[in-house]
Amino acid sequence: MKNQLLACFSGLLCLCFFVLPVQAQISGALSGGGGSNLVTEPRYPEPGEEVRIELSDYSLNTTGATFTWYVNGVEQIVAKNERKIMVKAGELGSKLTVQVVTRLPGGATLEAKTIIAPVRVDLLIAADTLTPSFYPGRALPSSGSSIQVTAIPFTGNSTTPENYSYTWRVGGEVISGSSRFGKNSVTFTSGFERNVTVSVDVIDQNGYTITSESILVPISDPELYFYEVNPLEGLRQQALGKNYIFVGDEMRVRAEPYFVSRTLMSQNPFLEWKLNGKTITNQSSDQQEIVLRKTGSRGSFELEFHVRNLAQLLQGVKDSVTISF
Repeated sequence: MKNQLLACFSGLLCLCFFVLPVQAQISGALSGGGGSNLVTEPRYPEPGEEVRIELSDYSLNTTGATFTWYVNGVEQIVAKNERKIMVKAGELGSKLTVQVVTRLPGGATLEAKTIIAPVRVDLLIAADTLTPSFYPGRALPSSGSSIQVTAIPFTGNSTTPENYSYTWRVGGEVISGSSRFGKNSVTFTSGFERNVTVSVDVIDQNGYTITSESILVPISDPELYFYEVNPLEGLRQQALGKNYIFVGDEMRVRAEPYFVSRTLMSQNPFLEWKLNGKTITNQSSDQQEIVLRKTGSRGSFELEFHVRNLAQLLQGVKDSVTISF
């Protein structure tokens, strides 16, 4: 197997499994009175992330007013008379109550507060594409293949993913038109694009969005590799290079497509072997394997294999190898 293939897989894992950095949420609605409220950035902080909280009261005349900030009831002296404050989100399951009291020159008092409750959500990508049984990596999505993205929210409590509602967007389009309770995964088919943006809003039972996240799903090209089938050892798991030296009088070659739809081979696909550009009849009962025999003392030829779903032309791949003897 080519090193670059494994590298490609590792990069995807970074994206899909290691890389699925997540965001957290500011639970509850922003509250305040008389046109005073708090705006947070980021809106959905990660656990341990710095959060900027700013007072928004520009509809009021606050000239000469004083501002007093409290975090979990403790006055923040360093933020006295500031219009914003920086706080650090806690761990999963923790909550920070941030409050600001505005005292106007005439004696009126306004209060606004927000609760920061970090939440993490992992987005997992699964492609329903084909790889050989000996391949140690994960299948990659390709054009025309089925892709599933699953959201796993972590809130620090025992609520299961099925107890939230989810609004999914694929390429900016809302799936099913609205949020759906318990539907923490979405399945779609990719097209000609080189990547697909998938986003999700996670909504609790009170109707509040507790977090939002998006991920860019890269679309890979299908790949094809050739392997020698040894009469005694079976299928050798090291792919043939672009140029292979044929030792012996006969060899069996197997073509293995990667990252085409898993159901491709069961859908009566177009299968074709070529030798030096000419289509040849394969007598093997397994059309992914072909037997080659020497016809002289020295020479070389180009062997090509092509597989394609004629009902879904995006699903297919072809490649070749030069064999010398």
